[in-house]
Amino acid sequence: MEQRFRGTSTHKVDAKGRVSIPADFRRVLDACDPGRDGGVNPRLVLCFGDPRFPYFTAYTIEGVAEIGEMIEDMDEGDPHREALEDYFYSDAETVGIDDSGRLILNAGLRARIGVTDQATFAGKGKTFRIYSPAAPEQATSRLGSVLAELPENVPITSLLPKKRRTPE
Repeated sequence: MEQRFRGTSTHKVDAKGRVSIPADFRRVLDACDPGRDGGVNPRLVLCFGDPRFPYFTAYTIEGVAEIGEMIEDMDEGDPHREALEDYFYSDAETVGIDDSGRLILNAGLRARIGVTDQATFAGKGKTFRIYSPAAPEQATSRLGSVLAELPENVPITSLLPKKRRTPE
């Protein structure tokens, strides 16, 4: 079964930083964290080390394991490997989901992306983003700018690699 994060929704953040993860997202996280003990809630890896963007990127346990294998294949001392290690290990946190389907964003994390009383979750296929609903759309999504560059009457599916595009 294909496990992808889809949809966008905004959820209330309580005074302790607890926020409910969308139910469909929880199902993907559950399916992509198969090695945990029975009765243990799924986890995710929250990456927050890129200050250029006003959002966090969340990865499934399986997804971040795949990335870890790719990093391990890189040469030690490679500056790109070191940057990826910083992003995926030093500036990341493995977060558990509580029994109510919530995660906790501590005050420091919330301040980094401007989250106050609400957080938006946006599906990105293998990952999802968490950001403030007040974040500018052009900072959290490239859809508008890409659509503006496409000629009129050209569908967005024209951007897919040809070998994967369904014949018309």
